[in-house]
Amino acid sequence: MKFDTLAERLRYMMDFNALSQQSLADKVGVSQQAIGQILKGEISNPKKILEISTALGVNPHWLKTGRGPIEPTAQGTSIQSLVSTDSDEHHRFRVDYLDVQAAAGHSGIENADYPEVIQSIYFSKDGLLEIVGKSTNDGISLINVPTDSMVPTINKGDIVFVDTKVNYYTGEGVYFFLLNGGAYIKRLMKLPTGVYRAISDNSVYPDFDISDELFDTAVIIGKFIKVLPINPKDL
Repeated sequence: MKFDTLAERLRYMMDFNALSQQSLADKVGVSQQAIGQILKGEISNPKKILEISTALGVNPHWLKTGRGPIEPTAQGTSIQSLVSTDSDEHHRFRVDYLDVQAAAGHSGIENADYPEVIQSIYFSKDGLLEIVGKSTNDGISLINVPTDSMVPTINKGDIVFVDTKVNYYTGEGVYFFLLNGGAYIKRLMKLPTGVYRAISDNSVYPDFDISDELFDTAVIIGKFIKVLPINPKDL
């Protein structure tokens, strides 16, 4: 049976499990309205996709994309099977949660080359593929986003994956960077004039331009990959 959208797959599995919107919301820890928004197609990339998949007993990759088997992987779809705060034979791939804010001091950039590690979490091979969308943890780190300037792409308080191997401008995309003592996450675009434009996805925040000379002083921490769908404190 083929379903083209997340909303259709979610509706099918809720009916299969005889779950109401409220019942599923209670299992996942979200509001009934949040489940309703997914079913209406208003949300296509929910942050709680793993929790929803676990509650429904399905493969999160199938629920999100429609690809792969509906059934869970051999190791299950529980969050604990994919990611842990402890390293073991199954969870072998370490990803550090970096304190970027501590790297930006009032009088300049401190410890910018390598921010302090707040916490390390460990992914299984399936966890890397299903949560990060990568087959390796090389250069992957986690960073907290303290502002709402990138809504709806990134919400305030989200913890996001960044590729720290990308520590220079490689073309238009969302970057974490340090500049003049401040830490920023912005969509960067290089204009034909050579100026870099820092763009906020939230239109409340105005764009600003960075000269080529000033940009040379910036420290790019990494390039945004995706939002972590769980909070490490919940592990």
